[in-house]
Amino acid sequence: MYGLIRKNLCLWGYGKAAALFLGCLIFSISGRLDHGISYEQHILSAVSDHYYLTYFMLPILLLSCFSFLEDDGIPVISRFHSYHAYFLGKWLGTWAAAFLLTAVQTTAILLSGMGLPLGDQWGLPAGAAETELFSMLQQIFPAPVQAFLVCTLYQFAGSWLIFGICMWIGHFAGRRGAVPIISGLYMLSAVWLKLPAVQNLPFTGFGHLLILHHNLGGHYRSAATGVTFLLLPLAAILSLRFWWRGLPHIQLRGRGMAAYYVHELMIRKNLLILFGVVFGITLYKGMGHSHTESGTEWIYTLFAGHGTGYFQVLPFIEQWITGGAPLYLLAVFVEHTVSGQSVFVSVRGKSCRSLMRGILSAGTKFIGIYTFLWMTGGLLGAVFIGCEMEGPAWNLLLYAVLMKFLDIYLQYLFMLCIYLFTKQVSVSFLILAAGNLLCVLPGALASCLPFGLSGLMRISLMHSGIGISAVTAFGILVSFSLLLTVWLAVFGCRKILD
Repeated sequence: MYGLIRKNLCLWGYGKAAALFLGCLIFSISGRLDHGISYEQHILSAVSDHYYLTYFMLPILLLSCFSFLEDDGIPVISRFHSYHAYFLGKWLGTWAAAFLLTAVQTTAILLSGMGLPLGDQWGLPAGAAETELFSMLQQIFPAPVQAFLVCTLYQFAGSWLIFGICMWIGHFAGRRGAVPIISGLYMLSAVWLKLPAVQNLPFTGFGHLLILHHNLGGHYRSAATGVTFLLLPLAAILSLRFWWRGLPHIQLRGRGMAAYYVHELMIRKNLLILFGVVFGITLYKGMGHSHTESGTEWIYTLFAGHGTGYFQVLPFIEQWITGGAPLYLLAVFVEHTVSGQSVFVSVRGKSCRSLMRGILSAGTKFIGIYTFLWMTGGLLGAVFIGCEMEGPAWNLLLYAVLMKFLDIYLQYLFMLCIYLFTKQVSVSFLILAAGNLLCVLPGALASCLPFGLSGLMRISLMHSGIGISAVTAFGILVSFSLLLTVWLAVFGCRKILD
């Protein structure tokens, strides 16, 4: 253990501690220039300054995490009886870096208040910026010094936990994969201070693990952070105990070509892309419609898509991202399975029809998982923005999810048909993009086009006279899907081995 601690400190270096000391000193001194508060009140204000903690201290902390991401060599790991014991020891060993960061910050804060009058009480001068913060803290702590000590200990524990979270992410995602994940989590913490829609999410970010008073607002906030403190270490230990070589692939029951193609398609990267699309669009819609009170209105907004007879850039980009992301992954899958298939696969398939059934089955399951994520996103989004999912909202959600499945499934079949004739997956994908763009055409023909028909803006649901009826839209997608499925199963399969 002592060797790991010493190695971690050597890898971490002390330049980050020096930068934290200077930055904290500057932030803390600037906070005492505009009004006269006591020394105890000043140090509590400095240690609770969420702008300093979010935009200066947290980036230095996350930068420090990359010093610990790399595993030691086999000789070091072999000294432990298992990998998860090694990881736990390395994580526990980072307490020294977390303690040093906290001690450096505390020293800078204590020095910044030198010369201020002593006074360990809550009373503030009129107009002090800390009035709201102190009114919250004085309901819990008897005096500012006790609050300062607890906030400091909380930041030490939070820093230690963040080290472990980043090391955990780095183990499964690798150093290159950890950079965008950790950066995305930091961005959520950074925008939390400015966007009320993000503040309403029951999401525990890095900021909640460092800033104590961010967990004191709301009836669920402290409970969510407390659960995170308990479950994240448990999840890390269990995952490293049973899947330390990497996360397992999703295994779906089945035999033959269908099971083979499902295994090829359901890789972790593809599933993460689907999750990222659903999470990103749902978060974007939730932030832009945080004051929506009706569950029906929220579902309509989430699945709105793009109407017909006009062109708007953002709705069209949103529609193409939500439909194009799974289609792109399916296009890569088709290119790999059809053009890149080996003689062994062809022989094992026994017939071209079994190959086609396998490709269709794998694509159907993939689209089904994607639409299930959309159903989950719709429900969680309603909870996050505080909408009540009444009966009509549930019916609209089920209809919207079913239509999205049929829409993407039909485009997948259409792309597969074009590919069988052209053997160019890029051509089929571009034709799909052009088909979605046809919605800008005026007239009834554009309203009945099957591409992008799952967008509720094209269906007469909440606004009569706009779009076609729900039954007609459903019938169009089902009819075209059945027609193309039959053609591919009977005739199209003959071209799969050309």
